Amino acid sequence: MDCPRYERAQWIIHVTLLLPLAFFQPKIKAAMRLLFNSQRYHSLRMKILLGVLALIINPLITFSQSKKITGRVIDEANKPVPGVSIRIKNTASGTTSDAEGKFSLSVPAGAVLVFSNINYDTREMEVGDQTSMIVQLVTKVSDLNTVVVVGYGSRSKADVGGAVISVDEKILKDRPVTNTLSALQGAAPGLVITRSNGQPGREGWTARIRGITSLGAQNAPLFIIDGVEGDINSINPNDIQNITVLEDAASAAIYGAKAGGGVILVTTKGGKANQKTRVDFSSMYTWRTTYARPEGLSSRKEGELLNAANVNGGGNPAFSEQQLEWFDDPNVDDYLNPNTNQWEYYYNNSMQDILMRNQSPQRNLNLSVSGGGDKSSFLFSMGYLDQQGVFKFGPDQYSRFNARINYNTKFSNVFSLDTRLSFAKENIMAPSVGVSGSYGLMYNVYSIRASRNPIFTPGSDGKLYAFIGTISNAYPILKDGGYDDEDKYNVNGVVTLSAKQIVKGLNLKAVYSPGLVLSNREIYNKTVPRWTIDQNMNPVPGTSINPVNSLNKSRPYSITQNFFTTADYNYSIDKHNFNLLGGYEYKIYQYDRIQAIQRALLLNDFPTLNYTTLANADVGNVSDNIQVNTWISYFGRLSYNYNKKYYLEGTFRRDGSSRLAPGHKFQNFYAVNAFWRIAEEEWFKTALPWIDEFKVAASYGTTGGAQTSDPNANNYDFQSPLSRSYYPFNDARTAMFWQGSLPADSKAWEIIKTANIGFDLEMLRSRLRIHFDYFKKTNDNVFVAQQLPSMLGVAPNAANLAAIKVTGWGVNINWTDQFKNGSYFISANLSDDKNTVVKNIGGTVYGQGINSALVGMSTNSIFGYKADGYFDTEDELAGSPVRVSNTSVGDIKLIDRNKDGFINEGVNTAENHGDLVYLGNTNSRYVFGINAGVNWKGFDISVLFNGVGKRNVLINPENAMAFYSGWIMPWKIHEDYWRPDNLDAKFPRILVSDRINNVVSSHWVQDASYIRLKNLQVGYTLTKDKHHIKGLGDVRLYFSGQDLWEKTGMWFNYYDPENTDRISYGYPMWRSYAMGLNVSF
Repeated sequence: MDCPRYERAQWIIHVTLLLPLAFFQPKIKAAMRLLFNSQRYHSLRMKILLGVLALIINPLITFSQSKKITGRVIDEANKPVPGVSIRIKNTASGTTSDAEGKFSLSVPAGAVLVFSNINYDTREMEVGDQTSMIVQLVTKVSDLNTVVVVGYGSRSKADVGGAVISVDEKILKDRPVTNTLSALQGAAPGLVITRSNGQPGREGWTARIRGITSLGAQNAPLFIIDGVEGDINSINPNDIQNITVLEDAASAAIYGAKAGGGVILVTTKGGKANQKTRVDFSSMYTWRTTYARPEGLSSRKEGELLNAANVNGGGNPAFSEQQLEWFDDPNVDDYLNPNTNQWEYYYNNSMQDILMRNQSPQRNLNLSVSGGGDKSSFLFSMGYLDQQGVFKFGPDQYSRFNARINYNTKFSNVFSLDTRLSFAKENIMAPSVGVSGSYGLMYNVYSIRASRNPIFTPGSDGKLYAFIGTISNAYPILKDGGYDDEDKYNVNGVVTLSAKQIVKGLNLKAVYSPGLVLSNREIYNKTVPRWTIDQNMNPVPGTSINPVNSLNKSRPYSITQNFFTTADYNYSIDKHNFNLLGGYEYKIYQYDRIQAIQRALLLNDFPTLNYTTLANADVGNVSDNIQVNTWISYFGRLSYNYNKKYYLEGTFRRDGSSRLAPGHKFQNFYAVNAFWRIAEEEWFKTALPWIDEFKVAASYGTTGGAQTSDPNANNYDFQSPLSRSYYPFNDARTAMFWQGSLPADSKAWEIIKTANIGFDLEMLRSRLRIHFDYFKKTNDNVFVAQQLPSMLGVAPNAANLAAIKVTGWGVNINWTDQFKNGSYFISANLSDDKNTVVKNIGGTVYGQGINSALVGMSTNSIFGYKADGYFDTEDELAGSPVRVSNTSVGDIKLIDRNKDGFINEGVNTAENHGDLVYLGNTNSRYVFGINAGVNWKGFDISVLFNGVGKRNVLINPENAMAFYSGWIMPWKIHEDYWRPDNLDAKFPRILVSDRINNVVSSHWVQDASYIRLKNLQVGYTLTKDKHHIKGLGDVRLYFSGQDLWEKTGMWFNYYDPENTDRISYGYPMWRSYAMGLNVSF
């Protein structure tokens, strides 16, 4: 209630007290005369009279000194906070903030206002001389009453005992990222997210929770979006309300066979009941620059290094001193050598400068409309993203359009319907050839074309592309070589009918979720003529790029239908509280992909399958792939607690899948979880009152390894399908069929057993929060391919023949606090896991490079030779064993581990792998994230760091060394090669076709630990109370930078440490610099 009403109540109370005094006055006077003498009576009478006068005058004084104050309550993101209680301290007088966070209150002079809400820290503020005020509250992220999303439901934070991590929504806000996974790096302990390259739309993002427990795609987490399985890459990050990570079996076992890699729950935004219609618009423009790109050399430098390589190999220099000088002469481009009667070229063409941008734009636009009444609420949103690639011309871009409608309505106090519909359209335009990889387009740009060669045929005025031997040219491929155009449509719906308290304590829910994913991809490889010149500079046809053009069209689509029902029952007897959840789920997945390929198209500029110059074109170029699989599941969870102190929970799920062989289709999964809220004990509250929450928990359970990135994998491998290809016979392509693999008729899902102990600690009014877990995971039936004799004639089947164990821990620490006119926060997380292959009956080979499943070792272990610098002198070389006879001074010195006088791999077994030694592994260890921010008077700044404390990466020496193949050109870093005056060089002596230093050794293993400034934001929010523009809400202007800086232990600095691939010819990564504007109406 407000102050005027309170003052009226004071008058009523005073009158009520005075009337009895007046009525009983004679009797009171007589009694007082009996009790006191005359003097004391008159003195007491005067005191009573003064007291009564004070009671009467006090409200008059209070009323005359009171004033009206208006204000607005906001959170750390400067968004309004409705439902905040605003109370005058030490009184019962107060009010509540409305839907826009506004309040109005009459207060006495010197008043102190107390602002409180169940989800925020209580704050006191002196009114002073203010007539209006902005009050910012700090969220209690881990408040005991905070609702946390869990499997098939939600519950208060106090009632959660598993390893459940809620991701702070600030992590996702106003980031210049293209998808949600990129925003989650460094967000939670145990969650490792990596990418393989920077190509728009095909960055190759992967996520992993708590390490590697499988040798395939089963390490991927399960993504649950609004309660059903979905594709996180198709979601607009701006539509996400919250994200929860389920890391242990206690929290994830409810999802059974697909939860072996952990579960990530995503909830999208919705409208709020009794909220005025609100419009939010955001615009972000981003400048992106590449980094970790190889730095090229001038033509002269390339020539000098080629001369050195030839001489080191015992040959003659490739260029004379005169020719080297011509490289620096702008007047010399073409020269007809009279001795060879061949043209020589002395251009200086930097292909990176010619083909690649220094910066590239990215645009993000988002619009949402939300609101609600007494019985319904809604949210409608749209988002658009457009991202240009690194190439100056040709197809190289990505765009995405998202639309979403979330609508909730209540039919009565019992029944409600929640409908969530989403649509996403993505388009990827890319070059007609693959971009990354050993022979991709970036390989062409970076390495295989000498700067001295022309792009166009001399004398053609830039109209004819030059043919220089067999060397390819990225320019005509990008400009005229065709395209790879892919459209992808994703339509999903989640319709939920709920019945709450249909009887006391019983809630029912039925969910139906249809989904459609449709792809339309067209790859067109055009023929691009190339020309050379004769002695008179007349053009002569050379070998074309794609001499036979081709068109590849594919139309895959998939339809998913998911239906589940749940019954949730709560019952209490005195201090004994029970919750029982039961459910049934059915899912059917249908996939159909049709593909058609045609070659030798009649018209090079008219891509159609209808017309070809091939006389024997047949329908063998058309193929179809149909897959169907179904799931049936039963699940339940029983939770018990006594007086909110002692908790015990059991989870069960039975999954059946058509993807497994008969007799192995069903599997049971379970988990048991117990925890104790010690802070609720009276003795603990007395001893340590400054600790708000202390909870210890332990759990054990099983989950399955059925989650793969490819839903079509392993559908029919318990049978023995035939494979098809073609064989040339009688000048025609003749179809042939054969058995491709043995049937996996005994295969069952991998089962991951997980034990977990941990604790939650909150103290100092929940400003400091700590979460810690230690876990052990075991997978005793890992899929591996059997090692069978090659004479078998078919590929061996996969079977459950290996075992992997993982041990690890994770800690998450958060601190939030506020100060006058502001607040700040800092959070940090650190996790580690180590896996060991404890069994592999399928067979293992100890070889050079990355070994995935060696018994007793971690997965992805690197084996190679131990390097001991270089051979610096002939004497040193003469006294050491060598791997090959032509080893010379300047080559890498390899250690003879077994002292047998030879450098070799033995027979590649555990007992005899010669001089190969363990050189580390590519798994990430000690993964961390640090997030901190300050908000003061509308200004905000935040930083996010993430990184890895220990990791090795193997650089492929064949890609790292200049001239390994004769056409691989050197980079700037290759100038640092071994010479008598450069003994501490990064590279061994430079050679053409080096087959001495190309073996895997510790020289090529890099320290890929790193720390990266993942995001930096600086912004200012102008609230509506400051601008007073009618109809306009808050306005925020900000700068947001992504991947701005990193520090790594790698000396091969053309390689991003986050990349898990050993190829050094990937599409470059980006740094992003964005300016953004958020406006609400």
